[in-house]
Amino acid sequence: MRLIACLIARDEERNLERCLSSLSGVVDGICLVDTGSKDRTVEIARKFGAVVGEHPWDDDFAAPRNACLELAQGRGDWALQVDADEEFDRSSLESLRRSLSETPSCRLVEVALLDGTDKPGSVALPRLFRLDPRIRYRRALHESVLETLEEFGLGDPVPAPVRLIHHGYKPDAISERSKRERNVRILRRVRDRGEADAYDLYKLGTTLPAWDPKSTDRSDALEKAWSLALAAPSSARSRWPWLPVLARARALDRANQGHLQEAWDGLGSMPEIGPAFPVRSTRAEFLQRSGRIREALEEALEVLDLATPVGLVATHGKERGDLLHLAARCARRLGRSFLPLLEQSVSEGNIDARCDLVLLGIEKGVPSAWKDLDVLLRTHAGHPSALIAASEAARSQGDRSTSDLLLQQASSIPSEAALRAKGRLWMRAWLGGASPAFELPATDIENTAATALDRVVRGLPWKPDPFLVPDSVRRTLGEILQALLDAGREDAVRAFAANATGRDADLPGITTLVEGA
Repeated sequence: MRLIACLIARDEERNLERCLSSLSGVVDGICLVDTGSKDRTVEIARKFGAVVGEHPWDDDFAAPRNACLELAQGRGDWALQVDADEEFDRSSLESLRRSLSETPSCRLVEVALLDGTDKPGSVALPRLFRLDPRIRYRRALHESVLETLEEFGLGDPVPAPVRLIHHGYKPDAISERSKRERNVRILRRVRDRGEADAYDLYKLGTTLPAWDPKSTDRSDALEKAWSLALAAPSSARSRWPWLPVLARARALDRANQGHLQEAWDGLGSMPEIGPAFPVRSTRAEFLQRSGRIREALEEALEVLDLATPVGLVATHGKERGDLLHLAARCARRLGRSFLPLLEQSVSEGNIDARCDLVLLGIEKGVPSAWKDLDVLLRTHAGHPSALIAASEAARSQGDRSTSDLLLQQASSIPSEAALRAKGRLWMRAWLGGASPAFELPATDIENTAATALDRVVRGLPWKPDPFLVPDSVRRTLGEILQALLDAGREDAVRAFAANATGRDADLPGITTLVEGA
């Protein structure tokens, strides 16, 4: 059985030699289709004996992939799709050879997604398949042969113990921003041509940044993807490994606009998504946001016990690190042991957990804590979470001006952390005598309490999302009012008390929250 490595490339002289060297003695031939290189890509490919073809680039990955398969047709029996910024893990050579003698038309190959952290992600992709003219790529982006396998009844891909190592997500590789812009451009073009299905819209929604609450493009794509998924037969949905990730993305998007009950209900609207890791971890997050801290901790600890196998959707240490951090915060609020959870989250590469650990050291007077903060700021230069941590550290030392400056810097960096910084700046402005409007969505207890203060003081209508625990909202609102009193803002508290009268239907007990103020 002859194996042909199939690649497409453009301006890949930086990576190609490593890739093709790793294939030496592994494959029986190399076919490469160039999409317009201006560097030494073609020269390097020919040095390794590759058969080189050309195909013009038109924002469509499937077209040059299929051109490469045409080039390979008749030269071998099996194709191994490899990207130029990947290399073959030679420890899986024997497994690869055994796979070629087995029955399935297509095999799933593990692709390790190196990203510069100690916990790289991995994904199983249909990269090894027979050179059958019926097996071709579909989709302009995230192209795959899965649809033609299904169309011609060639069977589902079967996992093979074969591994590729992908270097394209390392910080020193091509910038993630340029990749995102290219991917968004391609997906928008597919959408605008009226050709986008649920998967295309899901990829568009999850590729667009999540931290701009005023942008509707991401929300529109996720909602349309969700509607198409709801309309699809359950037999089709059960074959979509990305459905739980869509459910999580759509739910978080709704929650980040302040619609927590709707987001929670959506997570339970399809039985196909119920037990998946992304869905259950999202449930834990929503429970924490709503004030159900004990339930959130229990859910998080249960989910952390679940295995997260390599599948058609990439798995990362990041998801586990995020959930460990959530569990640590919940345990700390409940007065339980949290440090082991926090340290585990740090070991998974969670930057927010590392910030919390540094601040905990400063709070406890650990001599090395300030050095740890310095290392944090140098290793994560410009990261908004690191800037927020430095702001809190400066504030703990009474350096208000430096603290505010660091928060301002954090708030100016497009990210979810920047939204946290903006919320803190709003509160500091109120404590300092100003009364700026709260412009962030009511995404959790804290933002809801801030929204309540702002709207009640201004005499505007307000009602918390029904998913939130009223006692927690009232308690957090009371803490804000007490902080205002302590800061000498009796005027704001009196205005709140006057306008809260008779609004107990909005929040039970709000009328008497500042009784006597």
